[in-house]
Amino acid sequence: MSAFLGPIHYMMFNKIKIAADRSRFVVEAFKEKHGAVADETVKAALPDGLVDFGQTKLDEMIGDNPIHQFLQGLIDGVEIAEAALATAFLYRFPDDAEQILEKAFYDHGFQTAKKLLDGKPNGSPIQTFQQVIGANYLEGMPCDQVSSYQPQNKTSVEVSHSDCLHKMKWDEAGAPAHIMCKLLDKWVEGCAKAIDPTMTLSRSESIVNGATECRCSVSLPTS
Repeated sequence: MSAFLGPIHYMMFNKIKIAADRSRFVVEAFKEKHGAVADETVKAALPDGLVDFGQTKLDEMIGDNPIHQFLQGLIDGVEIAEAALATAFLYRFPDDAEQILEKAFYDHGFQTAKKLLDGKPNGSPIQTFQQVIGANYLEGMPCDQVSSYQPQNKTSVEVSHSDCLHKMKWDEAGAPAHIMCKLLDKWVEGCAKAIDPTMTLSRSESIVNGATECRCSVSLPTS
């Protein structure tokens, strides 16, 4: 092994696996609605199949590869595959693909957060949201440091991103960036609703739509 694997590397691998698992939800949703045609679409978009790490441990996978480059390669592969899959469905099923994708991303976020929180004591919903998203949402490598959380008060936090680390992969897959951005918001919204059903997410700025940074607010009702 090229270097010591610390907790942060296992956390990153967990984020990558969560992002990869989201495609399984997407495929199942389209198969439920469109049957065998959905399978054909998957095969055309991803000839080698969905990214699936199975039960393989990170230290078994990495071998003598440099850790940072190896994990970055996994991130790139997962995000390009997800974008290619979403784009294939959007072209194959133009009448309902966007709605199916949104629900699949939301449902996966909801179930991911529910599983993470099951039986565990929680703090305030806003603090819990920051912990869940910070530890499980794939937003590049830790050294990229593009994300920040600014609490506005006890019931609201502003989330900002100084750069979009996804767009290059979306562009490589030929995916519509504005839709992919909305789908990731749906995943985060699903997590938020699992934490507290009254929590809402509102986006005010997005880099893919021409803003200099991404910015959204996650809030609870004030009364």
